[in-house]
Amino acid sequence: MAASEAVMTASLASKLSLSKQEEPVDLGDLRSPTKGFLAPRFYLVGRVNTARAMEFEPFRSILRNMWRLANPVEVYARGDRFLFSFISEREKNRVKRGGPWGYQRAMILLNDYDRFSDIMAVPLTFVWIWVEIKGLPPALTMAATARLVSETIRPVL
Repeated sequence: MAASEAVMTASLASKLSLSKQEEPVDLGDLRSPTKGFLAPRFYLVGRVNTARAMEFEPFRSILRNMWRLANPVEVYARGDRFLFSFISEREKNRVKRGGPWGYQRAMILLNDYDRFSDIMAVPLTFVWIWVEIKGLPPALTMAATARLVSETIRPVL
């Protein structure tokens, strides 16, 4: 990931040059909070796993009510995907891990977004879910059992 950030930084710096004779501007690390380039926000990319057409405004309104966050979440449509912008990393993680979420009987697929990549390249091929096994004997409630269960169900989509 660091190499791609360096390439993007160099590319941006070369595009900011005023003429061919000038040296590229060294912007350093664009992710540095002291630079002030990036707003302190946290992002998820999502897609509703459906072929049906959707209306954006009702979707945005329903999500805000469904997630019940203390701070507002901004939702932007990007083709068949959505960019969710959170003020709090805690709220972003709550949404990501609090699902599975659905809209009009279709699963909402979510994944982290680094703020630099093309959102169409973010993989949306899995759903975060919690699995609880009822009636498990206390002797089997250990990390090895959890790994065995997760390795067993991981390929299921």
